[in-house]
Amino acid sequence: MASERLYTRILYPPDSHQMHGLLAAALVKAPYSRPMDDAAIQTHCFQPEPPTVHSVRWLRHQLFGVLAEERLLGFIDVAVGFDHATQHLMNDRPLGLLRFLALPQDYSLSGRAAHLLLEIAEEFWHEQSVRRVRAYSLSTGYPDFQMGAGVLPSAWEDHHRWLNQTGYRPVERYYCLAHPLQRPAREDVPTAGYTLYPQYDETGVRYQVYEQNEVRIAATRMIEREVQEPASANPVAGLLELIVASAWRRRGIGGWLLRRMINDAILRGNRTLISFVSHTNQTGLGLCRQAGFEEMNYRGYTLEKQL
Repeated sequence: MASERLYTRILYPPDSHQMHGLLAAALVKAPYSRPMDDAAIQTHCFQPEPPTVHSVRWLRHQLFGVLAEERLLGFIDVAVGFDHATQHLMNDRPLGLLRFLALPQDYSLSGRAAHLLLEIAEEFWHEQSVRRVRAYSLSTGYPDFQMGAGVLPSAWEDHHRWLNQTGYRPVERYYCLAHPLQRPAREDVPTAGYTLYPQYDETGVRYQVYEQNEVRIAATRMIEREVQEPASANPVAGLLELIVASAWRRRGIGGWLLRRMINDAILRGNRTLISFVSHTNQTGLGLCRQAGFEEMNYRGYTLEKQL
């Protein structure tokens, strides 16, 4: 195998059957993920504007594979656009987005495959006049990957090695915090004058908070999943966002919403509530720890490269 000629090409929907094994091997090593069947691969990998659990502004999306005699050894999922953190920058140059890199389990092949895939990805970005690439942004992940968190697990050592060797550097670190749902949390409602608008559906819960029914001052959102690992955590709820407008912080609103989410997760039959929180969000980390969340043995990373 090591002597076989490897080559790259664009992947198309009929190639999905060869992606199953690569994705299964990767997702089983990422906590709070679940397997992707053919329908999920078609939806999440081949749509021009693929679905994500966070909002993303897509401009161009493409998959490339590395093959030997039409046998798929790895693939890279890339795009041009704006992730959740940059989508408000309407006049800025778009980013190159590296969503996912699937490599062969054979270490002797993974470096060659990574080199070829990263090379063709950069050619794609250069054609789109991209100058900066964000790899494994929180918001661009597959919904079945880490509850939709697209960050790169630290345990994926091959990925870190090859990305580092080609100029990618970590810019953000994420912690995974988990709350075992055993008993309801005490809800201390803040001072009167706030109105809470809930939205419930089959995928989860969303709240928006208004002051005097006019100004939106806070929002939070939770989704629900059955995951492959750890199976003992099922069913799992994921806290996707908890936002309080700057002028209304330090009034107990964030803690109130977090405890409300904990209680809703219990009432909806979940056993665990998790959240991926950036190292820059010290307020969010503090709120989670105060509410009884435990830090898991996990680190996730977003990386960047200047082209």
